[in-house]
Amino acid sequence: MKVGSMMRRLRRLCSEERGNVMVMFSFAMVPVIGLTGATIDYSRASEARQMLNAAVDSAALMAARDATKLGDGELRDRTNKWIASNLSGGAAKSFTSATIGIDRTARTISIAANLSIDTSLARLIGHDRVQVSSSSQSTWGTNTIELALALDNTGSMSSSGKMDALKAASLDLIKIMKDATLTTDQIRISVVPFATQIKVSTTLKDEPWLRYDQSKTTCTTSKGKQTCNTVTITKSSWAGCISDRDQPNDVKDNESVSAYATLYPADFCAQSTLAPITPLTSDWTALTNAINAMTPVGNTNVTIGANWGMATLTPGAPFAGAKPFTTPRLQKYMILLTDGENTQNRFTTNGSAIDDRTRLACQSAKDAGIRVYTVRVINGDRTLLQNCASTPSMYYEVSSASQLTPVFQQIAREISQIRLTQ
Repeated sequence: MKVGSMMRRLRRLCSEERGNVMVMFSFAMVPVIGLTGATIDYSRASEARQMLNAAVDSAALMAARDATKLGDGELRDRTNKWIASNLSGGAAKSFTSATIGIDRTARTISIAANLSIDTSLARLIGHDRVQVSSSSQSTWGTNTIELALALDNTGSMSSSGKMDALKAASLDLIKIMKDATLTTDQIRISVVPFATQIKVSTTLKDEPWLRYDQSKTTCTTSKGKQTCNTVTITKSSWAGCISDRDQPNDVKDNESVSAYATLYPADFCAQSTLAPITPLTSDWTALTNAINAMTPVGNTNVTIGANWGMATLTPGAPFAGAKPFTTPRLQKYMILLTDGENTQNRFTTNGSAIDDRTRLACQSAKDAGIRVYTVRVINGDRTLLQNCASTPSMYYEVSSASQLTPVFQQIAREISQIRLTQ
């Protein structure tokens, strides 16, 4: 064979092989392009899912807001329109309507919505659409709320306008909670002024959870001679003041109070002008009067404030008005406010020792299921109060008494607002 003829055949063969390679390469690129397209398409689907989640959550809140004003049909129509108005692009084109459940007995609205996002390059590997879904549930009005205001009424609260600011902030909080109430007793509040002791109404003098064994000694000196006299508290001499219970019950709330160590010691008042506790009530006038009656006097015992705040929220002695912790849709809260460090309780003036009791009292409240807010007003043990709060975000501190009102407003709105549940 001639050399020229051989070269022509070789060139023709090479040309045919290149064609085959190109065909094979093209087939191999199909899944690669499909997978690349799938990545892009699923990224688009992820963005659509985030958009749908936001739209459904927002619609759930809006539906809850309007539930008392609209019938079921109107509410469903408005909810679908709200979801659609918050979608854009392919998500808006894909959305038709959501599945909306309305339970007027439980006061809940549930929303489930789906989107079908068209793919582009992922079609090459057999995926024409990506399904996206979202669901949410909301309640209208507020949950049933029991809230204890455990408020420092010690002498230091008379400085820097703190007591006046506390009263104003507390009254504002009470108004917000009153305005959030839709049914009788939906929100009830207790007021627990505290100093070294707390004070209750003397109409409780015959309650079996009280004990009368505290005494005080007074001494007089005449002509260089000292004469001392010791007297024990009695029902007739008792003015309503109560000191810390025996340890370890000083940091607990025993629903059944019977054993001697669990009883509450009626005591002589170290601070005669201390305002009495107002148990849980939705009598807004009584709550207003309780706040206005507060007077700054005496030393600081945060433990007794936390303990009696918890006592007002716990069924059984000493107050029987609180609902069981297992009551459906019931939330219990305590706001514990102070402007100073622990200085005195029934047992000691060692602040560090009292701090230990405060930590235990706060933990008891949290373990029971009470959500604890703490507020430090200018002064006080920051670390102690931070640890007492249920979460870091539930601790507040103010450097000026005037800042108390916005803090209490924020807490009140957090407590009373509609909450989403997944």
